[in-house]
Amino acid sequence: MEHFCESHSSESNSLKFTENIEGIDEWPHSWPEGEISYRLNNKTKDVLKERLQHKAVTVSLRAWQLRIRKLKFRRERTPGASVDFNVSFEPLSHFDNMKGVLAHAYFPGQGDISGDCHINDEWNWTTHSALQKLSTPPLVPVLIHEFGHSLGLRHDTTAMDSIMYPSFDLGKKKNSLHPRDVARIQERYGARTISQRIIDYFRNRRDMGWDFD
Repeated sequence: MEHFCESHSSESNSLKFTENIEGIDEWPHSWPEGEISYRLNNKTKDVLKERLQHKAVTVSLRAWQLRIRKLKFRRERTPGASVDFNVSFEPLSHFDNMKGVLAHAYFPGQGDISGDCHINDEWNWTTHSALQKLSTPPLVPVLIHEFGHSLGLRHDTTAMDSIMYPSFDLGKKKNSLHPRDVARIQERYGARTISQRIIDYFRNRRDMGWDFD
């Protein structure tokens, strides 16, 4: 099984993202132009309200949607309907009982599992980075990172502020795409023509947690 897993680094406040597919600078497959359907298939056992869990998935995908032209994301509300991105909370056993794993996601071009994202329900999740603590990782930036993989991006080791950088510091807030993230995703899916003011508006909503009020 080829996937990404996120685990603790040796630093107490940093999470290290690791890939188990080696020797490839860029993943060769992308999604064809058109619509990507997604659905959160179940709910975390944490105290987060159901609507906030759905919102976290939508907000995370919107971070990419605002920048690309060739793909559009659509939430599928019908249980059991086929979707491109299946998102689900899974028990610790799903991750081989590795307590440090946060989540994993699958590249495009991997068959039925392409784009799927599994979140470790062993963690006590919160919605966004304004509420993050060492014991409560934020769903939104983790999902932005994971959906970057779902769209075909590997890690970026050249820019520490990149959302695709291979570690995540819980002591710092990181919700936004770095210019390198934007350039890489637009190389695959084209640049969306949109006012920077609109991008900034939605970024501020995400950064301040207004989407979750």
